[in-house]
Amino acid sequence: MKKVFALGLVLMLALVPLVGSVKAAPYSKPSSSGSGVVGAALAWYYLYLHQNKTFSELYNQSLKRGIDNETLSFAQALAQNASKEFKTALTFGTPEKPSRVRWLPFMMHIRRAYLDLLKATYVLEKALK
Repeated sequence: MKKVFALGLVLMLALVPLVGSVKAAPYSKPSSSGSGVVGAALAWYYLYLHQNKTFSELYNQSLKRGIDNETLSFAQALAQNASKEFKTALTFGTPEKPSRVRWLPFMMHIRRAYLDLLKATYVLEKALK
């Protein structure tokens, strides 16, 4: 017991000079700019644009290879839903003019558009295999 007390006393004496040299950083309020939403919305937007090119290429390949009309019409319906969501997203602004975008509703619609287009692309990829 005496050894534990002595060890504690030595540690306290050794650490006391360090207490004054450690300074706490001043509190700063977190920014409320919504940069997470903006970054996510931009990511979905550019993913959609890339996926749209991929879908177009796969759709043309599917036509050339004679994939059945049921699969093509299903993929086309998904792509049309994606296009509607994309157009809805653009009613809230475009990333080319970021100061005028209502980012949260833009992100919600652009995400849905990308996911629908991703499903359409998956349907075509699966049919081409």
